Amino acid sequence: MRRFILLNLALITLLMSTTACGNRNRAAERLAEGTKEAQKFDSNLTFKNITLEQANEKGQLLWKVNAEEAVYAKDKKTATIQKPRGELFQDGQTVFKIEAARSEIKEDGKSILMRGQITATDVRDGSVLKGKELEWKPAEDVLIIRDGFTGDHKQVQLAAKEGRFLTRARRVDVMGQIVAQVKEPTMQMRGEKLSWEIQNQKLKSDRPLQVDRYENKQLTDQGSAEQTEVDLKAKVVNLRQNARIALKQSGTQITGNALNWNIDQKTLVASEPVTIVNSAQQVRLTANQAEMQIDQQVATLTGNVQGVGEKNGSRLSANRVVWYLITQQFQANGNVSYQQSNPPFSIAGPQASGKLDDQQVAVQGSQEGRVELQITPQGAGR
Repeated sequence: MRRFILLNLALITLLMSTTACGNRNRAAERLAEGTKEAQKFDSNLTFKNITLEQANEKGQLLWKVNAEEAVYAKDKKTATIQKPRGELFQDGQTVFKIEAARSEIKEDGKSILMRGQITATDVRDGSVLKGKELEWKPAEDVLIIRDGFTGDHKQVQLAAKEGRFLTRARRVDVMGQIVAQVKEPTMQMRGEKLSWEIQNQKLKSDRPLQVDRYENKQLTDQGSAEQTEVDLKAKVVNLRQNARIALKQSGTQITGNALNWNIDQKTLVASEPVTIVNSAQQVRLTANQAEMQIDQQVATLTGNVQGVGEKNGSRLSANRVVWYLITQQFQANGNVSYQQSNPPFSIAGPQASGKLDDQQVAVQGSQEGRVELQITPQGAGR
């Protein structure tokens, strides 16, 4: 770092003047005044229109800051600067431009720390990062912004307690009270930890995260999971471990450990055991796998499908069930079995259709299969 040190200039001038004059009393007075000024100057170094910078062993700049005024503390490492404007470098190239109205700056030869209302702009894509504390560690290729971090990119807006920008990997890790606004498709994410891979256009979290989907500024669907990956390019949300999606239109909740939510195509795929519940209709279905057309509100469940109508104790099992969420109608195929408790009877066959919530079920036979009906009299078992 270039040091603009002007210590004892006033003292040297005074000593030269005294020698020329030869007046000891006058020299003594000026010497005392000069010493006092030098001591005062040494305790509070003030420079105008100063440039501060740091280079590595190869002579490549690591950072550079211009300021209208800098007031150094006694340690010569901390200064209060007015209107700082500067650059952060990587491999000799500018990666960020920084600015503030006023800031405290501290450097140790390895990093630079600035406190104030700091703004850092990525020259590569125009992303704007803000916070009250900025720390640049060039050896680690990391820019840390603490105390009210915000980030604004053409795809995503971020807010959190802290943000760590890995400049070479082009990744932002944010922690603490995170709110992430995805601009297209319109989504909001909230949690405590999130990583944004800018070049890959992916948002990832290995902590509980909530994802809200909006259309025309209206909340349409909500998702959550312990592990989440959002592919902004494909417009797909992958939810893993205790995953849940709530569809506002039909009042339906889908839960499982692997939910693939395609925002653009408005589809949902559960590749592992899944549960679908409509609380208003008191209907619950489980299956090994499921696919759903969210826009049409139609779900196709396959593998060990079990359906329960809680209002009347009806139960359905089949190999495959197509369930229309709005009307609550279903079509079942393969080893279909239907039971109900009031009035008690059971029926089985290769195919069935109907509604679980109002006990309207029709089972069809075929050339390969026959319908079996069992009716239990009301007084049976007494």
